[in-house]
Amino acid sequence: MDYNCLGYRFRPTEDEIITYFLQNKIHGHASRVRAINTLNICAFEPWELPEQVATPDDEEWYFFSELQKKYANSDRVDRTTKLGSWKVTGGDRQIWDNCGKEVIGVKKNLVFHKGHGSKAKKTNWVIHEYHSSKASIHQKPYYVLCRLRGKLDDKPENYSRGESSGHAGF
Repeated sequence: MDYNCLGYRFRPTEDEIITYFLQNKIHGHASRVRAINTLNICAFEPWELPEQVATPDDEEWYFFSELQKKYANSDRVDRTTKLGSWKVTGGDRQIWDNCGKEVIGVKKNLVFHKGHGSKAKKTNWVIHEYHSSKASIHQKPYYVLCRLRGKLDDKPENYSRGESSGHAGF
C-alpha cells in the first residue's frame, strides 16, 4: 500500500491505537498492523526516527517499540540513546474505551533531553507512549505504540550553545 498518496492521513484515535493496533501487535497479528513499523527507539536519535516509518514527511510518526528493561530484575525501562534520553513527564493518563466504561490502556508522555545527567537540555521531540491494560510488563516481548512529534530540522547542531528549542505543542 502506498502511504504517501495524496489525501492519505494516518491519525488513529487513542481507542483505535489501543484496541486495534496495539492489541493486534501483542497477539501476533502482524499483517493487520503492517502500516506501522517496529523498531527500538533507543537505537535512533529522535530526528532519525521519521526516516524509519512509512510516512517520513508527515507531522506525526507512529511505530511499535519493545520496551527494554534497564536491569534484568527491575521494572525500570531503559530509554537512553547515544546522545540523550527520553524522560517521562507528567503522570500517566488513562485511556478509556469509546463508551467510557472501561480503562483500556495508559498514555505516558516522554520528552527527549539532549545530553546526559544534569547538563541535559530539553528538546521539542515528544513521544506519546501507549500501553495496553491487557498486557503485562513481564510479558516478552512487551510492545508499546509510540506517536512521535518534533521538527525534522531540530538536530544536534541546534543545541551547540546549550539552548533548548522549546516544546512541541499538541
